[in-house]
Amino acid sequence: MKYDMFTKEQIIFLTFASGCSNMAFNFIWAVYLGGRSSWIALAIGIILTIPFTFAILYLSRSYPKCSIFDIIQIKFGKFVYIIIVTINLAINIVLAVTILNFLAGTIKVYFLQLTPVWVIIIINVILAFLFVNNKILLFGRTVELLTVWYIINYFTGFSFSFFKEFDFRNIYPIFDTTLLKFGEAVFFSLCASSEILLFVIVIGGHMPQTVGCKKSIIKGTLLWAFILPLASFIMQGISGTELLLSTSSAGVEISRTIFFGDFLRGLEIFILATYQLICIMRLSLYLYCTWIPIKKIFNKKYSVIILLLISAIIFILSTRLNSYNKAFFISIYMDYYVVFPFVLVIIVVAFLGTLINKRGRVSYEKK
Repeated sequence: MKYDMFTKEQIIFLTFASGCSNMAFNFIWAVYLGGRSSWIALAIGIILTIPFTFAILYLSRSYPKCSIFDIIQIKFGKFVYIIIVTINLAINIVLAVTILNFLAGTIKVYFLQLTPVWVIIIINVILAFLFVNNKILLFGRTVELLTVWYIINYFTGFSFSFFKEFDFRNIYPIFDTTLLKFGEAVFFSLCASSEILLFVIVIGGHMPQTVGCKKSIIKGTLLWAFILPLASFIMQGISGTELLLSTSSAGVEISRTIFFGDFLRGLEIFILATYQLICIMRLSLYLYCTWIPIKKIFNKKYSVIILLLISAIIFILSTRLNSYNKAFFISIYMDYYVVFPFVLVIIVVAFLGTLINKRGRVSYEKK
């Protein structure tokens, strides 16, 4: 058994988990732009990441055990590699800080009002550190189990509401916005879901070069393109667009209103667990996507120390920010102006590198 490679099944869940990012919290921006048609815009935007995924997979086909960052190092040298992975480090740290503030803010408001924010944050950082600081196969298995748990919680939290609270009058007419606003919602969805591409750029070094693994990435993307729009659709059907926009953690607020007599109440605990699982899965992948490329710059014996330092930086910055609202606007800015443009630049640079044959098509073996 190869412990340094993910399996095909794990790649499906890892790709899905990479989509369960800040978008699980800031998707209400798409609702603001697209209105009742936002769930359609979300699905289209996520699916639009697939052509970029194909581009990344096309680039890596001739370089076994190489990430896109590794290909750039092969073609342009270590100096360019250091610059790019340092930018990648900063991006993933900022994204990790925002999702931690999203979760801490939600727990603080709805469940643990007297618990210090730093306690909530450090627990999640420690768990993510322990998950990532493991063999690759075991890390993939952990994310796989967390993802299955997340999906079970998701359907448990909303299944009853669909039959009891859902009102199709909150959905129709579907297109209650202009074509321009709908297009903006689609573009935002594409930008926000491009965090999937940040993961695909790095995973090449731990993905067997088989057609099945590449199909697994597409399946994971399509799974997220189904789950998030469905969640938005159900929540709009229960509460209407206006109420959905007025709540910071819409899933928790909506699930609190669901009950059957006196024997079935408190479904918000399932949605809380869903948000918790989203945070821990994505935080683990932020650490993975940061740690794997950056540790190649240093001696292998320092890899655990590097992971520990990255985790400490995320913890310190998260406690310093300590604001749900600030995290929301930072995440929107990052999606529009940083993450998606960075991914495009990486793809373009890697394509230019493949046109440079002076160093030949050599395989880069991970140290």
